[in-house]
Amino acid sequence: MATNTPAPTKKNVIIGAASIFIGPAGTDRPATATTDSYRATLTAGGGTANGTDGTAAANWRNVGYTQDGLAVATAPSYGEVAVDQLLDSVKIFKDGMSLTATTTFAEATLENLLVAWGQAASTLASTATDSTLDIDGGSLGEAPLERGLIAIGNGPEKAGSNAYQERTYHLFRVLSVEGSSHSLARADATVIPVTFRALPADNGKYGVIRDRSNVA
Repeated sequence: MATNTPAPTKKNVIIGAASIFIGPAGTDRPATATTDSYRATLTAGGGTANGTDGTAAANWRNVGYTQDGLAVATAPSYGEVAVDQLLDSVKIFKDGMSLTATTTFAEATLENLLVAWGQAASTLASTATDSTLDIDGGSLGEAPLERGLIAIGNGPEKAGSNAYQERTYHLFRVLSVEGSSHSLARADATVIPVTFRALPADNGKYGVIRDRSNVA
């Protein structure tokens, strides 16, 4: 019996960059205000009119301008069971999984640099006149620092409108565990590439993706 499938529509074609926020690791996040953009919710003082948890929102920091967008990649791996009677495997099973999120910070601030290097906020000291970031080598047996990542971009277009929905990615636990290099060059901007390795929470989920159509 044939089933009906939706007709192709340009409304499901998504264009546009994402705003990226770094905050505390864990599944908790500031509440979603009724019609406010989640960008406003995570911006200091934003979204409070609709009961947003402003204290929690203040713990999330916008990394600012980025380049090359945000790439979220899954990498499953599978094992195979070969049998003598067949020339191929008789069964395939999933035996591994990883998820990464990659972007480039276009604002070469010390706050962004410590995130790319996986350092704690305590390694950055600021006064009214200067800021100092320790280049911290860590210590033997030290666990990598976990953070949370929220990216907010466009979702599919709203029904009956040319306006986009809002799509939010929340990765519960991310770690910057790959090398990162930046340069001070005469003809190029100083940018900071960063790759986050995501880890699943205790519930087995890396995070959530949510589309919202009621954003004003």
